[in-house]
Amino acid sequence: MKIGCVQSRALDVSRWKEALDRALVLADEAVAGGAELVLMPEALFPAYYLGGEDPAASWREADPRPVFSGYAANRRIHLAAGLVLEEGGALFNGAVLWGPDGGELLRTFKSNLWHFDGRYVLPGSSFPVADTEFGRVGMMVCADGRIPEISRILALKGARLILDLTNLTSTGRNRDTLSNPQLEYMLPARAAENGVWIAVADKVGLEAETVLNCGGSRLIDPLGNVVASLDSSAEGVLVAEADLEAPRPPMPGRTPKLYSILTADTVFTGAYLAQFDPLTSAGDEVFAALCRFTAAGREEFLEKASRFLVRAADQGNRLVCLPFMEEEGCSGVAEKLSCLLAGSDVIAVLSGPAREGRETVVFSADGVIGRFSGEMFEPLDTPVGRIGAVCGDEGWNPEPVRCFMLGGAEVAVWYGDGIRPRETSVKIARTRAAENRIFLLYFHGGDDVLVAGPSGAVLAEALDGGDQAVSAMIRRSESRGKTVVPGTNIVSGRLPSAYGDLVADEGYSGSP
Repeated sequence: MKIGCVQSRALDVSRWKEALDRALVLADEAVAGGAELVLMPEALFPAYYLGGEDPAASWREADPRPVFSGYAANRRIHLAAGLVLEEGGALFNGAVLWGPDGGELLRTFKSNLWHFDGRYVLPGSSFPVADTEFGRVGMMVCADGRIPEISRILALKGARLILDLTNLTSTGRNRDTLSNPQLEYMLPARAAENGVWIAVADKVGLEAETVLNCGGSRLIDPLGNVVASLDSSAEGVLVAEADLEAPRPPMPGRTPKLYSILTADTVFTGAYLAQFDPLTSAGDEVFAALCRFTAAGREEFLEKASRFLVRAADQGNRLVCLPFMEEEGCSGVAEKLSCLLAGSDVIAVLSGPAREGRETVVFSADGVIGRFSGEMFEPLDTPVGRIGAVCGDEGWNPEPVRCFMLGGAEVAVWYGDGIRPRETSVKIARTRAAENRIFLLYFHGGDDVLVAGPSGAVLAEALDGGDQAVSAMIRRSESRGKTVVPGTNIVSGRLPSAYGDLVADEGYSGSP
């Protein structure tokens, strides 16, 4: 099918009629290009920023839904639009999908309110899907793309296509190079981790002299690849084809019985409580090293691990992650290496071979102090902070790292197998860091290593090829603070009572 993404110019709330008229003109361009489904941005009506306007403003007496319903019926298309809607005397930032007969098929409200949203609208708390002639469809609104629970629930409900109606913001001197983390890596991660298509419609331009939209409307395939996109500065229409009947790519299995913390009362989680636990300067700063090297056998691994471990400790690293071993017996190797840490407060991490029953051990001068085996996702308390570790496809799924974070983890180590595409895996690693506001230390098999910070920024990565260690500063306080912008906190802003589908036994389990 052909999807048309309308990228309209952001206008102030007083120009809401002009915004509607212009959006319909652009929709006509999409229909002329063969679009069977047309997607319009978030808050197309009346605008994104509602502050400073007259409470009796004319838009409050208008209802744009008949206009869009009639348009869909007249053009015989599916049409989705972002609208500020009133229900029960309250305003919501919503998205509505109409069918070719003009009937409303789906309505959803933004759940993860961003910045000043909460001053004007209430959050939604349900994530419905709709059956259409081209398959099951879900919708999310802008910052909902930052919350892994939302797109995951839509996928569990059978959505093959997720429509993302956005007002993605940015900063910069050049309008032609604006971007946003959701465009760069978070939405590709959402598509890949769920095996779904994602269509994005964004605005461009400056609204209310403060909200700069970055465009970049696009279509992303189930492998996380951007099929087509628009630029960041100009109005326009993107018409691209999505094969929704193609088989879903192989997806990792899930273990819902281990995800119970996802639905736990927020105020009792380690992540929530840690926000109020102060750190001294000495306890806050942890220099961490990721070591990458290859070894032909246990003895060479021991020799190289010893060299890298001693050097990393001498250079001031308090957390050292060694690469995974190709052979069994990582606990025994960790015990042997622990003697090299005598007299230091260094904590080291080592993982076993990539096979069933794989184990990751954490050790110090006193020997092994903890293990991770994928049988639970509870962080380990260490002198350098709370640590979690995942292996292989455990990191591809969002739930394990999310569970560690909610348990209070400040750092997560992901020993990836290097089987899935590197470019997408790195985007997922950065997303795991940003969506949880933790430090993520990532191994892509034996090839690549990188450290991503709580903003998703890459803090350190190794050269292509060769033995090397890289280091980055971990500030634990950054992981404990879960506020992204004023009004948006990734822990207190969650809605655990709405996430029951994530822990249900039935549903998506890795097969189409």
